Amino acid sequence: MDSDCLSLLPAVCLVLADPKQSPPDDTSLEKLLDWFKELHSQSNGQVLLQHQPCQPCLLEFISSVCTSKTTDPAILSFTIKLTGLLAATTQGFHLLDEGGLLVYVFEREAWGVCDLWEDASVRSGWLQGLLDMLKHQQALGFICGNGLIKVILQLQNDRSLFVACLANQLLVHILNFLTSSNMTSGSDVVGSSESSLRPDWVSVSSEIMNAVVEALSSEDCPQVLQGLRLLSLVLSQCGEPILSTLWKDVLVPLEVLVNRGSESLIQTLITVLEAALGTPLLNQSEYKVEELLEAMLGDGNRKECFQCAALIVKLEKCPEVLKRKAMDIILLPLQCVSTQPQAEKEMNVVLKEQLSQKASCISLLMQSLSSLAQLAHTKYLFEDISIHSITSSVVLLLRMCSGHRPSSLLHINAFTHLIGCCKVQRCGLDTLGALSVYEEKLDLRKDIFGVLLDYLQSPDSHATVLKKTFQAVKRWIVCSPFPDLLQFISHDLFPVLEKRMCDLRWEVRDSTLEFITQLTAALNGNSGFSEALHTSGVVSVLLSSLADAEGYVRASAVTAVGEAVTASLYQTVLVSNSKLLEEALVQMMAILSQDTEGFPRRAVVQAFTSWLKGSHLITALESSLSSVLSLGGSDFDWEVKMHTLELAEVLMEKTLTCCPYAVQNFGSSEETRFTQALIKLKDFGLFDLLFNSLFDCDRPVCEKACALLVKLRTLTAETADLDHSVLVLNVCGNRWGDEVQRRYLNKQQAKASGCVTNGVTGSDEGTDCDLHCSKDISLPKILQILDLDDMQRMLTLSSDHVVNSPRSLMEDILSAAQQNEENIVDCY
Repeated sequence: MDSDCLSLLPAVCLVLADPKQSPPDDTSLEKLLDWFKELHSQSNGQVLLQHQPCQPCLLEFISSVCTSKTTDPAILSFTIKLTGLLAATTQGFHLLDEGGLLVYVFEREAWGVCDLWEDASVRSGWLQGLLDMLKHQQALGFICGNGLIKVILQLQNDRSLFVACLANQLLVHILNFLTSSNMTSGSDVVGSSESSLRPDWVSVSSEIMNAVVEALSSEDCPQVLQGLRLLSLVLSQCGEPILSTLWKDVLVPLEVLVNRGSESLIQTLITVLEAALGTPLLNQSEYKVEELLEAMLGDGNRKECFQCAALIVKLEKCPEVLKRKAMDIILLPLQCVSTQPQAEKEMNVVLKEQLSQKASCISLLMQSLSSLAQLAHTKYLFEDISIHSITSSVVLLLRMCSGHRPSSLLHINAFTHLIGCCKVQRCGLDTLGALSVYEEKLDLRKDIFGVLLDYLQSPDSHATVLKKTFQAVKRWIVCSPFPDLLQFISHDLFPVLEKRMCDLRWEVRDSTLEFITQLTAALNGNSGFSEALHTSGVVSVLLSSLADAEGYVRASAVTAVGEAVTASLYQTVLVSNSKLLEEALVQMMAILSQDTEGFPRRAVVQAFTSWLKGSHLITALESSLSSVLSLGGSDFDWEVKMHTLELAEVLMEKTLTCCPYAVQNFGSSEETRFTQALIKLKDFGLFDLLFNSLFDCDRPVCEKACALLVKLRTLTAETADLDHSVLVLNVCGNRWGDEVQRRYLNKQQAKASGCVTNGVTGSDEGTDCDLHCSKDISLPKILQILDLDDMQRMLTLSSDHVVNSPRSLMEDILSAAQQNEENIVDCY
């Protein structure tokens, strides 16, 4: 905010304080406040408090708003926040306090309109103002001395969740501030007791902690929840002596809540205990943190224990004994449904009842499966139960979902709930895929691939289930390769894929193509897989999919064909490679030039970029690169243009690395190679692409092109004896050429002493003066004419850096006020 903005501030304050004016929208007020904060932090409050036009107008604005009887809630909230910001320094606090403004702002009885407190934005603004102000002892003294602690505690149970959360944050901040080094009597804060606090602050901390105890002892569930949330914040953000003192006080009501087992409190109770696990309280037995967690699990006979177990399994810092107990509980539904022998004895009445109801049965199984998957991702070591047993249970569950009924079944109702249940199928497939990281399941491969293949072949499989199946198959193939893998892929998997690529549902076709892409990329370099792929019928169906009716499918097909071409390089027999590449290029160029949807065109350019990054396809692609750069650079989709510039960047790197341009002193042969490389890029049309993109209507495209031109300018500048005559570009008849000439002429006209004025002839200056008449200009000269550094600086700025500047916002506020006055006059 410069001096011009500060000069506008008095007028803006008058407009904001005028109740006849419509207030700016909340976003504008927040942005104005953000700039106040930035200016305040940069000068430590000196500019706003000492600048002569600013200080009196701000004080008058605050007083006018708080005493007005027609203040808008949004303006009052903004004013309270601004006051808290100004009072964050001791100087600002004394200035506002001496004038009595702090009382006007933070004691609602002093407001001109007391009903404004009913507006949630005012209450949140009041809390935020106190939070911003609380940076020194005087601020805390003001809060405590004026009885504001009681108001904050009341707002902790506010009907607005945002206000309640802000009240909790403020209470935690107060407790932290009380135990900070500048508030204690000089003793070491960490590990000290409450007696180390100054006596006049002890009652404040006691009031807050007593309120937490009272909330936890309440019969009102919302009040208990807010008490637990505050306790969780204290545990995670406060230190001693507050931590241990508060925990001792809340331990008894906390035990009551845990033993009560209220379902609505489980999530919050777990959050509290998780926060306690990260504190020194865990290591002290008298604080019973571990006992409370164990009590929440109980003996597995409560309905809530399964939810609790699922939450405990996810805790990072949890005693291993507790995690194993929680794991036993969470696995119980899966074991019962999948007819594990030991489960029949452990199956209790509560579990039987829940498995008999469809909703709870599905919920329990999904909790069990997702907990398993999460543990598998961390390669958790299961001790009480084998991975073989767990994997068998998941496989059997998936078979049951597809209608297979086991010979022995513990719960007939559960089986009927599971048939065709997509939720359990998706969750089970995720879990089965996650279990692929374990080595103890080698003998189960046949069963695993059997059930996955059944899902792929089944006409009843939902599109989302098939997608999950593909993911699981890929994980098992990649993580657990086996001797018969290629035979399985050739004889079992590829026929299914050919069928699914012709599925009536476009989502299935798309998922199948994505799977082929991922599998081909994962097995890149495996000559056996590459040969199997190219000798199967998959490739021909892939090429056919390039003409699919759905754009998403065509895009996925382009990517899959691209990977297939890359994989063909590793074949031992290269008979079909050239034909595949030839067919792929013909169809892809047709897509890039004719497809009406953006996704396929983007995929084509990305495929070329991927090919170009490899070292084998550069020669084969040379005949198509010019067309790709031309079509991609002139595309109406900005993402296609961005991908084309990425292709250009790779092409630059590949072409220019033929010569050691990074060396400062070039030998003649090195200079020749560098010049030839630049000529090759010119023939590809790369320079036309970069210059056209530099003046594109989409800022990201301009930014990328500018960065590449800066890199190119650096390379050409490092070559002292570069032959400019062979690197000329025609600047007539195209957009970028006109722009280059215009910029050059503007620069020439800006010079005080032009070529004509000085009468310079037969020199470089004379040649430059006639530049606008020339059709051909050398590349280095164009790069010199363009002020790329300045362009790059402007492009890196956000697109709204002018529109949303402080000055612009203030002018908008003043302009809106003036327009409002003119409208009022028009009414008469």
